[in-house]
Amino acid sequence: MTTGRKSSWFTLVELLVVIGVIVILGALLLPGVSKARRRARSIACASQIRQVGMALQMYLGDYGDVMPLVAAMPSLGLNSNPRLVDVLSPYVEGVNDVFHCPADVGTPVYFETEGSSYQLHGTLAGRQLDDSFLTRRFGASATPVAYDYVPFHGEAGTAGASNYLFADGHVGIIE
Repeated sequence: MTTGRKSSWFTLVELLVVIGVIVILGALLLPGVSKARRRARSIACASQIRQVGMALQMYLGDYGDVMPLVAAMPSLGLNSNPRLVDVLSPYVEGVNDVFHCPADVGTPVYFETEGSSYQLHGTLAGRQLDDSFLTRRFGASATPVAYDYVPFHGEAGTAGASNYLFADGHVGIIE
């Protein structure tokens, strides 16, 4: 005996079809979301290293355009030179935010071990930027001053890319 009324509930088959469609759409969108997240971290990191560059410009103004002499890997204790963060912290607000690249999440986390996700180019330390071999040979727009400790930016399992701060103040990513 049927009463002729149609049930307003989903059948099990209809429910499984809807769940299957949602799962398929999620699987299609997930790689795009993770790629967008990686790109957002890379852009945030470029902004951070740009702020490090502005702090470096203020430092250079105070010290006769001589690049700071900082330890390349302070955690190793190879010399008594200060860390990059210690030298430039008077010129920035929010030190932890500026010196930490959001993509620096691997093992090790350089920000935790070195105090910064970025390092200065070692051959420029203690020298006037305009008198360095790199700046004279390649010009300020092609002279890297600071960069990520390792290539943080890229898909897991690939070589990745690094953000570079150049002597003229612009930031670029190099793969």
